[in-house]
Amino acid sequence: MVIAALLAGCASTEPLNFRVTPLGQEPAKVKDQYVYALPQTVLKVEVTLREVRSVPGPYWEYAEKYLGLKEVVETKSSRWNIWDVAIVLHQELDPQHFYSLNVVEGMLDSGSLTPYLEQGIVLSGTETIHESIKGNGLQSTSRDNFIRYEDLGVSNNFEERTETMYKTIVTDTAFIEVPVQRTVVEQKSSATKAKEAANFLLDLRTRRFEMLTGEYEVYPDGEAMGASIQKLDQMEASYLSLFTGKTITRVLKRTWFIVPETGVDPSTYPLDVFSNLLGFVPAEMNEGQALEVAIAPMGKTIRVGGYFSPSSVPENALLYRIPDLVELKVMLGEQALSTHRVSIYQSGHMITAPIH
Repeated sequence: MVIAALLAGCASTEPLNFRVTPLGQEPAKVKDQYVYALPQTVLKVEVTLREVRSVPGPYWEYAEKYLGLKEVVETKSSRWNIWDVAIVLHQELDPQHFYSLNVVEGMLDSGSLTPYLEQGIVLSGTETIHESIKGNGLQSTSRDNFIRYEDLGVSNNFEERTETMYKTIVTDTAFIEVPVQRTVVEQKSSATKAKEAANFLLDLRTRRFEMLTGEYEVYPDGEAMGASIQKLDQMEASYLSLFTGKTITRVLKRTWFIVPETGVDPSTYPLDVFSNLLGFVPAEMNEGQALEVAIAPMGKTIRVGGYFSPSSVPENALLYRIPDLVELKVMLGEQALSTHRVSIYQSGHMITAPIH
């Protein structure tokens, strides 16, 4: 115990002398060594798209004739728009900034690095990252991209028609035409099926009105009444869409990771090409506008210090980087979809701080 105390006392009187160098460029003789890294900021850009798709109903041409409806879908259409933009930041090890703190004389109190580690200004090199991007199939809110009209009416799709034909009979003295009746089964025309669907739709409305006004001798009550009305509403909406058409909305998400470059100059990072008619399209189609991330450092830390070269780091000083504030815009062509003020380490300046 006495020897340990004496050794500790001797160690404490020896002056501390250390130098910070890039990893792999350490002095020939060192007593101790600490490896650390500087963080870099990584952006996770998430863009939410919404597609509105409209398909005309099979009886849209008869909507005004049978139901008096004029505002109906007449042609297929699809419209895309960017619904939302989200930016998430996290810190990773910067592979270009690994340093070695080399103790030449004395003893370094490792606790002196704790404040820098706790604030994330320097990293120990053992930090782990878990960030993920879901595939487009998992991001969709609609698994069925097709609009179907399966219930086209409650009547048979075929109808019988009786027609008269004349059969010629040859006698000894003349030719006699004898009328013959035959039944022909044929598919109903669109006009006939539309009229039947319209009549059924009007009948549904009549039944709902009679149910609500209590004109039935016996009618459901309580929860059964609500369930019946709901079912009638669903059936009415289904048959009405045969004339007015259907419109569905589909939501998709696309996500990118961006590692901003080191430096204080403005920079642009292309994401994709967006079209209001087709969504994201290949650039070679020459359709749509470029979707980009533009980063402009604001120079808030430029007066704190300049970029240091490894040879200019003074003795007994820790080398690290202060993040700078940048203006980040997600641009669609010339239009700014969103603007953010965020801190990015790569745009900051290198400074030193004394360590005792």
